[in-house]
Amino acid sequence: MNLQPGRLLRIAGAVLLSAVVVAGLASTADAHVKPGKVVRIEQLPDSLKLPGAAKAQRLHYTSTGFDGRPTVVSGALFVPPGKAPKGGWPVLSWAHGTVGIADNCANSVSGRSQRDIDYLTSWLAAGYAIVASDYEGFGTPGTHPYLNGKSEAYGLIDVVRAGRQADKSLGRKWIASGQSQGAQAVLFAGTLEDKYAPELDYRGTISTAPISQWQMTFDAVRPFTPDTPANPFIILILAGTKASHPHTFDPDRYLTAFGKSLYEKAITTDCYTAIAQLAAGKKSQDLYDVTTEEATQLLELLVADAEIPIKHHDRPILLAQGTSDTVVYAAATTVTADKLQAKGNNLTYKIYPGIDHNGVMAAAKPEILAWAAARFQP
Repeated sequence: MNLQPGRLLRIAGAVLLSAVVVAGLASTADAHVKPGKVVRIEQLPDSLKLPGAAKAQRLHYTSTGFDGRPTVVSGALFVPPGKAPKGGWPVLSWAHGTVGIADNCANSVSGRSQRDIDYLTSWLAAGYAIVASDYEGFGTPGTHPYLNGKSEAYGLIDVVRAGRQADKSLGRKWIASGQSQGAQAVLFAGTLEDKYAPELDYRGTISTAPISQWQMTFDAVRPFTPDTPANPFIILILAGTKASHPHTFDPDRYLTAFGKSLYEKAITTDCYTAIAQLAAGKKSQDLYDVTTEEATQLLELLVADAEIPIKHHDRPILLAQGTSDTVVYAAATTVTADKLQAKGNNLTYKIYPGIDHNGVMAAAKPEILAWAAARFQP
């Protein structure tokens, strides 16, 4: 990714500011810094605004990190035009899918895909304020602990608190929607919100194409079989696992020389699309050199950090999956849906035949918006 010098300076300045704030939080950890407190507000440039938004801001706010310690996370706030209804705007906390882990890839810095813009604009038009976390370590200090479910969940809950502090027109009622990585994140949030943020009024979880069932997925995808196509997501998974286990996990053990070069690009400059392009046409053996023991270790850590909790949610869940998805293993989503239903959850599972990973949001959008509107009825 080629970045203009001005944008690089803005990114560097934002990260430096957050580093100072994080250092201050670390020194006052015993004071129990309240999560969801706004640290800084910036106006988003026109190029990063959602169409139709009356207000578009970048927020830095306090949250809880993957290790349970206070941290600072960035995100965005979008408010629809007009006067808020009684009780304030209903709030959508949007959890984005995989875009990378380098700071310059954060959505509030680099912008959003047209797929996401179309989806979120429909929510604005339906009368929802939107808050969107970048997640921990993404545009802020440290490496993003990619797929660490609790870290992502804390970020998307606390951005609701921060959004309400930044704009008093936002109400207490909120809902979470996420795609892919974000679909995993919202299913973590649904198990945490009642105890973590009891002052808010959560209404439900919308999850489209969540990554889940890691053992089943690994068995199907075989990412470390030498002659299989190279899976670029593994580069991000290795970086995220290193971020979550900085003293015990060594990504170098999993990577060839070429893989190490991609890993360095991924954590410093290149977003996911660029990494995928560099990996295109390569075999697993070109990027990865992994023993059975090392593969088992990685899988165990992923299950611990990233496996969607099979627990009871106190609010309804809408889960959607396309059958032609080649990014998320569709059969694994069905297993997750079955397990969540077996726990007594109020879960609606929608399957979209012939729809791929990027298409499921648009395919499901009419049902999603109708389902969400029903959740906000008195």
